[in-house]
Amino acid sequence: MAVVDLLENTKTKGFNTVIIILLVLSLISSFLSSGFTCYNAVSNPYQTFLGPIGVYTWNSISGICSLLGLFLFPANVEVNELSVELAAPCGPSKEATLSNTYGYSYWIVLLIVLSNAAAIIIIVFYQRARYSKRKERERPMEIAPKDGILF
Repeated sequence: MAVVDLLENTKTKGFNTVIIILLVLSLISSFLSSGFTCYNAVSNPYQTFLGPIGVYTWNSISGICSLLGLFLFPANVEVNELSVELAAPCGPSKEATLSNTYGYSYWIVLLIVLSNAAAIIIIVFYQRARYSKRKERERPMEIAPKDGILF
């Protein structure tokens, strides 16, 4: 018997559909971010949507969608008591209190959010370091001795 068939409440089906759509959007935007990153590695991007701005955008969308899915899933389970609804056909509960535990797949989504944030932070630090090096190359006259300059 499929899990979807056990969940008869249309509100929970809608909630589950929204969570799945968020995770699919997160996956698609992660693929686009990876594609832009690979393209940037082999080309010389300018400050266009294919450059760092594109990587920021797709990593942000992926992180936000993953984070929303990460928050909405346990909220859906707790508010709609999905664990009780799914356990009911299996027979009476042997435990007096039910507690929800989440498997590895739930916690992997947290790692996805952290990796998106780390990618954005790495790109920001790289751009700042590159900008400061460029500024150092533009000011060689300020460091030169004043008496050595001939007019």
